[in-house]
Amino acid sequence: MLKVITILVTSILLIILTPVDANAAEADDQIDEDNKLSMHQLSNHKSNVEELDMIYIDEATVDMTDKERDLLERLVHAEAEGEPYEGKVAVAVVVLNRVDSNHFPDTVSEVINQDKQFTPVSNGKINNPAGKSSINAVEEALYTDRSLVTESLYFYNPDTATSRWLDDKVTTEIIGNHVFKD
Repeated sequence: MLKVITILVTSILLIILTPVDANAAEADDQIDEDNKLSMHQLSNHKSNVEELDMIYIDEATVDMTDKERDLLERLVHAEAEGEPYEGKVAVAVVVLNRVDSNHFPDTVSEVINQDKQFTPVSNGKINNPAGKSSINAVEEALYTDRSLVTESLYFYNPDTATSRWLDDKVTTEIIGNHVFKD
């Protein structure tokens, strides 16, 4: 829902700011391409924008398949089950930050399956279905402000971690039992 509203607001701003001239059709085509919705679909969308606390337009989102999204939801569930909702969102953001980083693979699947990065991949817990809060957390991480752990590429639970190499990295946030690092 938030994604559709964000697209709608972005499109309205583009429409208002786009001069009406011979290039108007070209601008409409660009809006269609940028938002993956036609101008007709955007103009027919009805929403109540006043109910939103925040609309975040500038944050880039990661392109992913439905299968990768499910994988990310299952990872968040396995890594952050029992953690506060904010911590689940932050775990998803770490994965998305890695996809955006030049130091990690370029897809959600490759980041999650990278050797020795996420315990649930090695112990099989990633194969369990995601709960509703993990699904919602991934949705939030994908379509809203990622500023909570913008610079974080790592997280761990210092009480259960067997390797301490992350202790030397800068802490960006502590949420629940997880420490997030850049």
